[in-house]
Amino acid sequence: MTLAPNPLRPKPGAPRPYHFPAFDRRQLPNGLTAWIVPLPGGTMINAHLLVDGGASAEDEERAGLANLTAQILTTGTRRLDASAFAEATERLGIEVSSESSWDSARAAFQTLPEHLEEGFGLLAEMIREPRFDPGEFKRLQAERLNDILQARADAGRLAEEMFLRHVFDETTPYRRLSAGTPETVSGLALEDLQAHHAAHWRPGRAHLIVAGPVDPDTVMRLAQMQLGDWEGSGPGHRTFDAGAADGRRVIIVDRPGSVQSELRMGHPGISRSSERYFPALVTGAMLGGVFGSRLNRRLREELGYTYGARAGFDARRAAGPFTAAAAVQTEVTADAMREMHAQLELIRADAPDLAELREVRDFLIGVFPLRFETTGGVAAAIEPLATYGLADDYWQSYRQHIEAVAPDDVLAAARDLIRPDDLLMLVVGDAARIRDEVEATQLAAVEVVKA
Repeated sequence: MTLAPNPLRPKPGAPRPYHFPAFDRRQLPNGLTAWIVPLPGGTMINAHLLVDGGASAEDEERAGLANLTAQILTTGTRRLDASAFAEATERLGIEVSSESSWDSARAAFQTLPEHLEEGFGLLAEMIREPRFDPGEFKRLQAERLNDILQARADAGRLAEEMFLRHVFDETTPYRRLSAGTPETVSGLALEDLQAHHAAHWRPGRAHLIVAGPVDPDTVMRLAQMQLGDWEGSGPGHRTFDAGAADGRRVIIVDRPGSVQSELRMGHPGISRSSERYFPALVTGAMLGGVFGSRLNRRLREELGYTYGARAGFDARRAAGPFTAAAAVQTEVTADAMREMHAQLELIRADAPDLAELREVRDFLIGVFPLRFETTGGVAAAIEPLATYGLADDYWQSYRQHIEAVAPDDVLAAARDLIRPDDLLMLVVGDAARIRDEVEATQLAAVEVVKA
């Protein structure tokens, strides 16, 4: 039964004005750049310290090094072992964290304003005098190896790993996960972490971001007191081009007994510096980034093949992957592949009508302020400015950039950035049940590999 539209349903109004908070950027004599975002009336303060020591800064034979180095920072300092460090943070109500991505590594803390000075002290100890306890290293290494095994037991996470492995060529680091592989992680030694930390956790390329009810002069005084005599400038990240593995193809990753198939289609996409970033953002959202997107509407709402389909561009310093993804029942694997492929072709065929485009743009504009509801969200928003050198008015002009994307811009982005001739179509599923039907689609030559 089809329900008639409710005439009393309120129509969406124009988005309310939003202005990203003003920030103050200063620099310490040692090269550390401080980004200070005063938020009067806030209750918490978030401080993020970024270094150019993510996965792009590690050698491939030591993949996962940046991740473990970041993780070990929260397990104690030269002065405080793991228990004493945890006790100190809990007593003050300070939450500390550390992690890495492809393009940066981060140590951070969140605190009430009255404990800001203590927070700075603990942050400085974390990054300048980590304990590098052998027992903690072995624990973190074992946890990472166990996580890899658990991921490969999950069809969705296995699909992500196998998609990367086959979509990029062998010279591209992005063909593996940023946290490393079993072979590289198991080969790491504590001395490797110490060397990576000594080389890359240095102030010359680092950024300190502080957001909350703070006074910039106070922040700079504390930064100078705790980090002013920190010295050095690391080598930074590697630069490389993201290359595609050759040719359009279908790969089935055999997972006997699977009742579902995980589908991934894509190829290398765009870098964060691309002039097409905003058209690509809107195009990806239209294809599979909002609930009413084309993939979700077709595969979920109309055909009932999946609980959800998605697509988008993962923009990094180099061209990250463009991916369309869905999990479907085994018996509809081939049909779902046809439909997903058809949507990738359709978005390249004609410009979208203005009503569809407006719905996507309105969604992106409408949810835009939600990411800045917390001081942590505001601090995180400064990170891409620091990491990628984006303009100071990036967030102020974000909505205008989205609104400026026209139907012809979407069509041009789709035709340039979605390339069916280079498409990797990967399926994680039961090859014995799906291979014949997948081959019958004639989408491309089929190769079966072991999980």
